[in-house]
Amino acid sequence: MNKPLLDVENLNILFKVAHEDHLAVRDVSFQVGREKVAIVGESGSGKSQTCRALLKLTPKAGRISATRMQFGEIDLLAASERQMRTVRGNRISMILQDPRFSLNPLMRIGDQVAEAFRLHRRVSKAEARERAREMLASVHIRDVESVARLYPHEISGGMGQRVMIAMMLIPEPDLIIADEPTSALDVTVRRQVLTILGEQLERRQTGLLFITHDLSLVSRFCDRVLVMYAGRIVEEIRADALDRACHPYTQALLASQPRLRQPVATLRVPTRDPAWLTGPRYRDGVAL
Repeated sequence: MNKPLLDVENLNILFKVAHEDHLAVRDVSFQVGREKVAIVGESGSGKSQTCRALLKLTPKAGRISATRMQFGEIDLLAASERQMRTVRGNRISMILQDPRFSLNPLMRIGDQVAEAFRLHRRVSKAEARERAREMLASVHIRDVESVARLYPHEISGGMGQRVMIAMMLIPEPDLIIADEPTSALDVTVRRQVLTILGEQLERRQTGLLFITHDLSLVSRFCDRVLVMYAGRIVEEIRADALDRACHPYTQALLASQPRLRQPVATLRVPTRDPAWLTGPRYRDGVAL
């Protein structure tokens, strides 16, 4: 990998819960270039908190510390709120899980996409509308003029995610954070949305941080995988080598996945080991 877009070293996120300190993210280090990197793990493992910390969207009760949190020329740790407003949406965009709660229900689709462009570019309304229609067409929306006039409640979940991809990519960011963007979609629509997202990332040479629970999906779609357990990264591995993972937690997650060719009456439940909280991490099969 060439010089990374994002370089995070020893990220910790601390919350005070019932007069106690709780480390939601512990000593997390990783880099992201112009590639597709997945973050996987069970709910509560720290995936979303890690990514939200990059945009300084951690709740006020949380305290972030790190040795380094560098995005290009920007030190995210030292960046002011004014600087972060030039990063969010413009340099780093975020695709959320369900477009029904991410899109403004009172604005037409075309106006929302155009607004996302005008927030970061000094252009006329007419130019923004034209750019929005071009962007909607690029995510395989056929009747762009009709869809642009619709409100969010009038479109399907798959169409909504295409609109979200268009909105997040229209400012031409360097990095996209996708927080379980396909979990609410059926298998066929999920494949279509991922194909469109992959095309756009390839065309624009944009990096991706992809948060998901679906290991089989990331093995086909992503380049690398970061496996999180209890707030720490326990394994980093190439996506095409995921079936050869070394950490017992990653192996347990793989074993708990349903398989069409090997149906079982009861899925395996991962058995956790307290040693995973402090034990070795693995990178491409090597214990660190």
